[in-house]
Amino acid sequence: MQGSPKAAGEAAGAPAEREVRAFEATDPDHAQAALGRTYFPHRLDQLGTGGNMDMALHLVELGPLTVGRLSYGVEVSLDLGELGNAYNVAIPLAGRHETESAGQTHIFAPGRACIYLPHRPSRIAHWSADGVQYGIKFDRDYLEGELQGILGHPTRGPVTFDPVLDLSNPHVSSWLALVKTLVADLDKDHSMLYSPLVSRPLVEALTSGLLLATNHDYRDLLDTRVPAARPRTVKAALDALHAHPEETWTVRALADLVGVSVRTLQDGFSRYVGASPMAYLRGLRLERAHEDLLAADPRYDAVSDIAYRWGFRHLGRFSVEYRKRYGQPPSATLTGS
Repeated sequence: MQGSPKAAGEAAGAPAEREVRAFEATDPDHAQAALGRTYFPHRLDQLGTGGNMDMALHLVELGPLTVGRLSYGVEVSLDLGELGNAYNVAIPLAGRHETESAGQTHIFAPGRACIYLPHRPSRIAHWSADGVQYGIKFDRDYLEGELQGILGHPTRGPVTFDPVLDLSNPHVSSWLALVKTLVADLDKDHSMLYSPLVSRPLVEALTSGLLLATNHDYRDLLDTRVPAARPRTVKAALDALHAHPEETWTVRALADLVGVSVRTLQDGFSRYVGASPMAYLRGLRLERAHEDLLAADPRYDAVSDIAYRWGFRHLGRFSVEYRKRYGQPPSATLTGS
């Protein structure tokens, strides 16, 4: 078999700044190298002699999170070993995948996902020829840091997830909806979803959501009620949002700033503000945009410029939210009509 990986960002005439990278390979060594560079080292073997490999990988790296879609076109096996510095959630879209880990064998197909751990050797004994998976790789330090932020205290050792993830579970299904948002544009070179202002909150939500939706050895602690944030703590968070609503805030960053856990801050906002931190921030940004539209000169200022200034990257959604709050489109406010 002959073949070589083709990185979308490295193709002839392609812009180097492409956000989504694509790799193709017809040779197992090249396929192994492509996945090894972007996800984790492993050993790849083609099973049987029928057909030629047609590996395809599309992925985007969003800081501590890598999201991709992978297929091989032939039957293969992958010896992953211990991932070491990452957790990986494999979500089958098609085909059959047989895995071995911690002395147990599991069969995965659409509707049933698998979580590979950094501290337990894993092997995909059989990946069917029609197999296609989403792979969601979480940086270990980031995921464990998010867990500590939610709990409000340090943790010991890695998170031991249940390896089987039932996608029909309502909580997991909600988490899967976030995954589908991020993978929606994997066949494009660029996407608003992958700009930092949008991707950072999504990455945080996807990580926290995984911890809250799945079974693992910290599950009971996450289910334990935490005390509400004191009003002065909530006030400090509100002051920070009012001072810089244009900043790329996340709940985690805000909680770190005021010195409480994510859950404590969220509980405090729910009790004393009546909205989540991010919902409050969206409302605050709408107010600032409204003020600017009233003061703007339509000859020189555009609705899009004002929306972008206050962190709105999707003009259609901005218009919908603005009309819902102020009873008219932002263009009408700008022109005074």
